[in-house]
Amino acid sequence: MTDITMIALSKLVESEENVRKTNRRDGISQLASSIKAHGLLQSLVVRAADTGKFAVVAGGRRLRALRLLAKAGDIEKNTLIPCRTIGADESAAELSLAENTVRLGMCLADEIVATAARIDQGEGPEAIAARFGLTTQQVARRVRLARVSPRLIEALRKDEIDADQLAALAVVDDYTAQEKAFFDAPAWARTPHRLKAQLLQTHVPETDKLACFVGVEAYGAAGGAATSELFNETGANPMLWLTDSDLLMRLAVEKLEPIAEKARGEGWAWVEIAMDEIGWQRFPTRVREERRTLTKREQTRLERLYAKLDEAEDPAEIEKIEAQIDTLAPTAWQEAEVKLAGAVITLTHDGAVKIERGLVRQEDMRALKALRRKAERSEAPNDGDDENAEGGAPPPSARLSAKLIEELQAHKTLALRAELAERPDTALRILVFTLAEHFTGGFAASPLNLRIEEEDVARSITKSESNAPEAYEKIAAAWRDRLPGEREELWRTIAEAEQQTLLELLAVMIAPGLDLRSDARMSGHDAQTRIGDLFAEAADLDMSRWWTASPDSYFNHVKRDVIVDALRELKPALASAKLEKAPKAELVARAKRMFEGATWLPEPLRLNSIQAPSAAESIVAQ
Repeated sequence: MTDITMIALSKLVESEENVRKTNRRDGISQLASSIKAHGLLQSLVVRAADTGKFAVVAGGRRLRALRLLAKAGDIEKNTLIPCRTIGADESAAELSLAENTVRLGMCLADEIVATAARIDQGEGPEAIAARFGLTTQQVARRVRLARVSPRLIEALRKDEIDADQLAALAVVDDYTAQEKAFFDAPAWARTPHRLKAQLLQTHVPETDKLACFVGVEAYGAAGGAATSELFNETGANPMLWLTDSDLLMRLAVEKLEPIAEKARGEGWAWVEIAMDEIGWQRFPTRVREERRTLTKREQTRLERLYAKLDEAEDPAEIEKIEAQIDTLAPTAWQEAEVKLAGAVITLTHDGAVKIERGLVRQEDMRALKALRRKAERSEAPNDGDDENAEGGAPPPSARLSAKLIEELQAHKTLALRAELAERPDTALRILVFTLAEHFTGGFAASPLNLRIEEEDVARSITKSESNAPEAYEKIAAAWRDRLPGEREELWRTIAEAEQQTLLELLAVMIAPGLDLRSDARMSGHDAQTRIGDLFAEAADLDMSRWWTASPDSYFNHVKRDVIVDALRELKPALASAKLEKAPKAELVARAKRMFEGATWLPEPLRLNSIQAPSAAESIVAQ
C-alpha cells in the first residue's frame, strides 16, 4: 500500500474525485517555487484511468505546480513523478478528504521566527523569496514582525494578539515602548490604528512640512534615524517616519537662516523664523505695499495700455501688455512703515518657504497710528478738490431706479453663482469669511445666507464638570484676537490666507454647531448608524482625554450591576461572588479607587466604528 511508482508527468491528469473544489488555483506559483527549490516533498495519489493515463485523486495542487514548472522549462514534460497507486476498491474521495483536512498550517509566530532565522544565517531576502514563492516585501514583513518584543511573540502564540496589532507595534524597534503600548492599554484601545498612533506620536512623517523642506536624504546624511511602515497597504512605498524631531528642526532652521538674513537686508525692524503656526494675536495689523501716484503722462499711457488690453486676443500680446502695465505702476513699501514692521519666515503645509512681510507687533501699534495720522494730515485735499463733494456730480447709481438696480444685482448674483460653482478655492474663502464675521461678533448683512448657531449642550451636563469648553474657548479666543474686526481688512486677511489656515479656522468655527445628542436620539440603540461616531472617528477622538469615570461623573448614577460589570471589565481577575454581594456604597468606593487615572470608558463614550478588512492575510499570504 506504500509502494511508490514513478510515472511520467505527461500521463497524469486531474481527477473529478478530488474533494477540493474551491481555491484550487490559489498559491500555485508559490508552491511551484517551493518544489523547484526543495523538490516534491510528498508523492501524489493516483488511480489508473482510460487511455493509459493516471487520475490524481490527492495532490491536485502539486500536479498544477509541476505543470507550471514544465511550462516554464524548469523541468521536462516527461519528468518521472513519485506516485502511490490505489486500486478500484479504495475510496478516492476519502483519501482526498483526509489529506485536505488533517493538515495543520504553521503557527504565524513560528513562521516569522523561522524566516528571521534564515536571514540571521546569512540567506538574502531575494533567495528566501524565490525558494518559498514569496515577494521580497513579504519576506521583509515577516522579518520585521519577528523583531518585535519576545513577550509579544509569545502573546501571538497564545492568540492574545493578532497579526494586524503586531504589525502596528512593529513600526518602532523599542521593546519597552511596544509592550507598554499594548499591555498597558485597555482591550478597547488596542486597535491597530490606536497602537500605531501611540508609538508614532513623537515621530515626524515624511509628508510633514519640515521633512519636505529639509529633505529625507539631507536628514539621513546628518545622522537622523527613520522607521518605515512596512505594513501600509496603500501602495508600494510605505510611509517613512523620522525619529529625531530635534535634529529635523535644527536642520530646518539652518536652511532658513540665509533666507531670513536676506529679508533683514530689506530694512525691516525685525525678522524671525517661525516653524509652527504664526501667533497672529501678536500682530494686530500689517502694513502693505502701495502703488505710487502716477504723473499725468503716465496715467494717460496707462489708460491706453488698458484700452489695448481690452482689444487684444493673442495670448502673447496680452502677456506683453500686462507686463508693461506692471512696469508702469509698480508697488512699493513705505520706508517709514518698514522701519516699524517686521517679517516672519515660515513654511507652508507642503514645505515651501513663505515670507510674511509687513507684520506689526502690538507694542508698535501706537507708533504706526501716529505715523498714519501724520500722513493723512499731509495728504488732506484742499476745499473744492473733491469732485464728489456737495454740488459735484452725483454717483452713476443715483441716476438709476431702485427697481432696475435690484434687477441688475439679481443678474450679477446668478452669474456669480455660476462662476463660484467652478471655483472651489474662492467659494471656501467666501464661506470662511461669512462665518468669521459672525464668529468675531460682526452682524453686518452678508451676501451669503449662512450662519453656525451654537448648540448649548453643556446644559445637559449635571453629573460633573467638563474641561472641554475651556479648551475650545482657549483656541477660539486666540483666533478672535488674530482676526481683524474691520470688515474689509477681515476679507483681505482671508483672501490672502493659505488654504491650510482657512481649513484650521473653519474647523474652529463649525465646532459649536455640533450636537451628538440628536444623532443618538435619531439612531436609537443601533450604534452602527450613528454618523456622529464616524465624525468622532475621523477626528481621532479619544474621550479618555476629556472624561474620567468617578462617583460624581458616573458610578453614583448607575445601578449596582452596571458598576460590577465595569469593575470586571477593568480587572477581570476580581472575585465575582464577592462583588455580587457587596452593597452599592462599597462598590462605588472601590470603583473610585480603581478607576482613578484609568482610561476606561462606558459604552456611550466609545467609538462604535465599522472594522476595516483585516490586513493579516496579506501579511502572511503565500
